[in-house]
Amino acid sequence: MMMQLRKIPVSFLIRRSVRYLLVSQGFRLLQAAAILAALSFVLTGRRIALIDQYGNRADIVASIFVTIGTIALLTTLNRRVMNAIDRRFFREAYNAQLILTELGEAIPTLSKTEQLVELVANKISDALHPENVTIFLDDEDAGAYFAAFSSATSRAGSRILSRLRGLGLHYDEWPINRLRTSVLNSAGSTGADRMSQPAALQTDGGPADHESQTLRTIRSTLLIPIAANGRLRGLISLGQRLSDLPYAKEDQRLLLVVANQMGTFIENMKMISRMVEEERIEHELEMAAEVQRHLFPADGLEDNTIELYGTCLPARGVGGDYYDYFQIDDRRTGIAIADVAGKGIAAALLMSTVQASLRCQLTSAERSLAEVVSAMNSLLQRSTSDGGYATFFLAQFDKATRGLTYVNAGHNPPMLVRDGLPPRREAAELFEAAGSLRSPSNMATQTNVGTALSMAEEPVVRLLTTGGPIIGTFLNGPYEQETIQLQKGDMLAIYTDGVTEALNPAGVEFGEEKLRSILIESVRLAAHESAQKVIARVLEWQGQAPQHDDITLIVAKVK
Repeated sequence: MMMQLRKIPVSFLIRRSVRYLLVSQGFRLLQAAAILAALSFVLTGRRIALIDQYGNRADIVASIFVTIGTIALLTTLNRRVMNAIDRRFFREAYNAQLILTELGEAIPTLSKTEQLVELVANKISDALHPENVTIFLDDEDAGAYFAAFSSATSRAGSRILSRLRGLGLHYDEWPINRLRTSVLNSAGSTGADRMSQPAALQTDGGPADHESQTLRTIRSTLLIPIAANGRLRGLISLGQRLSDLPYAKEDQRLLLVVANQMGTFIENMKMISRMVEEERIEHELEMAAEVQRHLFPADGLEDNTIELYGTCLPARGVGGDYYDYFQIDDRRTGIAIADVAGKGIAAALLMSTVQASLRCQLTSAERSLAEVVSAMNSLLQRSTSDGGYATFFLAQFDKATRGLTYVNAGHNPPMLVRDGLPPRREAAELFEAAGSLRSPSNMATQTNVGTALSMAEEPVVRLLTTGGPIIGTFLNGPYEQETIQLQKGDMLAIYTDGVTEALNPAGVEFGEEKLRSILIESVRLAAHESAQKVIARVLEWQGQAPQHDDITLIVAKVK
């Protein structure tokens, strides 16, 4: 339950003020009487006769000295007596150790900053009885300190409350600049210097032309900085004391200690809030990563004509890379990969848009791949107001003809690796011909056949580049498609730039040539074996260096 400030009844203030007036004015009358008594004592009896021996004007000089001495003595006594009167009538609950102890015990039980400011304002009001206590807290986004609580609201009602909620002190105002500088200097000081900084600020000592309208509104006379770790987290504003006496040094020391406790609490609350927010974000990222994993194919895809295997290693748990392969119908298999601009949840959401649009476009009607990519380009442009875009590669494999039709929309060109060995029947005929060429007259022909076999053994790599611009940026960008005839043993590697641009600890990229070499080495392996080999080499190259981009790869092997 939120603590409420103790209300001070008007009748109580009137009674207390009258009593204070009578006592304080009575003490001043007592001062005058003391001066008269001192003069009467000195200027009567033998003392005046003794003084007259020094001349006709000696009594006047003596009167002056007696009056000055009495006034000096009474001034010192007056300061102590007035403080005692003030304590008696306006600070009977004043006990610094008690207040600090109560705050120290209460603060750990609080869970909100709102509770803290109300508690502190309550204690300060009980201890010092100012006209009002207003506590301002930092709003970094607005660049100002706004009123979080004021004791005036508990006495004046909702009208004052609504007005105080809009009160603010901006960073560039005179008192705030002064306090922020004091706090910054305090962060670098040590020893006894640190105990005196940051200092309280008397607001009536600032330049009149720069005086804050907010401080005039709340009739502030004293500002106490709430500081932590070299930052001004807020400030406590105190109005004139009801006794009309200035705030003593011991008052300011007490307030600075209280403000220091507040600063520590606020800093801890901010740290806890950051930790909670980080845990919440981490939990959301884990959930998003799990959702994203379900968007990818659960396993490889294989039939009697083609084997497909894909994998993705996100750089941040949730990535912007997308890959997919699925049966469009009994005859066609769809293959897609995309690299969405950016990383994290925003990129993942855009990736899900790409996937949903793709499947809808491919399965809804008979359309060419170029038309599908063009439609996706327009859809992505309309659905992203911040210029989201993606590189994209889309292909479909025809099981009957083994034809691969594809469109490359600004994506890294996939590598089609064709084994250099000819088909089995042709190779058998060549080897049989080579074996039958034994006579010297046929040696030239034998040499030509052997040379042809040797040259044919080197795998051929072709890049698939036909297509158009990236999707999501150019609404009317033209797209072209190409159909190539695949044959048994062909291997197609489709990847994102996270593969070729992976950096080693020295900052050197993995590169396309290394990828090409690995694919040539593994051309006769199964699709999943080739993919695992590539990923293993990339991770080996990366070593202990951080992963800067998602690593995504699809390998297709024609049977």
